[in-house]
Amino acid sequence: MLVSTRREKIKEIILKKKAVKVSELCEIFKVSDETIRRDLEELERQGLIERNYGGAVLKENIVVPPLVKRFKEHIEEKQRIAAKAVTEIKEGNVIFLDAGSTTYHIAKAIKSLKGITVITNALNVATELSTNPDINLFITGGKLKHDNQSMVGFETVNCIGKYNIDILFLGTGGISVEKGLTTSDIFEAEAKKAMIRSASRVIVVADSSKFGKVAMVSFATFNDIEKIITAGEENREIVKQLTEYVKIEIV
Repeated sequence: MLVSTRREKIKEIILKKKAVKVSELCEIFKVSDETIRRDLEELERQGLIERNYGGAVLKENIVVPPLVKRFKEHIEEKQRIAAKAVTEIKEGNVIFLDAGSTTYHIAKAIKSLKGITVITNALNVATELSTNPDINLFITGGKLKHDNQSMVGFETVNCIGKYNIDILFLGTGGISVEKGLTTSDIFEAEAKKAMIRSASRVIVVADSSKFGKVAMVSFATFNDIEKIITAGEENREIVKQLTEYVKIEIV
C-alpha cells in the first residue's frame, strides 16, 4: 500500500473513532510501529491530531465549519472577486478552478472567454463551462463529494499532478495567522496541496468572512501562495494584520 493511501485511511479511522492506538493501526495495516509513528507525526504536522503515549487523538480545539457550501451567502463580494480574477487570465493560459462557491463565480465570469484551458475538480464548475466549446475543459477523476460537488481522493491527487498549471484559483475554509489556509475536509486538503504543487501562480479567492477562521486541516502556508483576492467588510482588522504576511488585494 502506498504511504499516501495508508495515511488517508488512517485519517478516516481517526475521524470516526476520535482516538487510535499505534498497536491497533499496526495490526490493521500490517506495518511496523515506526511506520505508524511517522504517519501520525505527519498528521500531527497537518494539525489533525495530537499524539499521546501509545497513539493519537483527534484535536478538539479546532472549529469545523459545515461541509455544505452556502452558495447564496456573500454573492456580491464573490462576484467582485471573480471579476478581479478574470483580469489575471491571459489567452493561452492553463488555469485550475478549485471547488467552492467563489471559484464557481469565477467560472460564471469566464464562461464566454476563448483560447484558455480550464482544469477543475468541481462538477458544478465543469457544468457551468461545458456550454463553451472554445474553452478546453478537463475534469479530474476521483470520488465525488456530493455536498460541494468536488472530486477528492487518491485518483484526484494523481490526476492533478499530471498537469502544469499557469494559474490556480484556490478556495479555502479559513485564513489565519496561526494556521495559514485551512479546510474542513482532509481529502480536500490533499487535493489542494496537489494543486499548489502543480501551479506556477497560486491565487487564493475568499470573501472577508473567511479571515480569522480556522477549519480542521491546514493545507498551505502564506509562503505557498502569491496573493489573496478578497472583498467584504467583515474581519477588516484581521485582514490588515495579515498584510504583514501575504499580499492581499481588496476589491
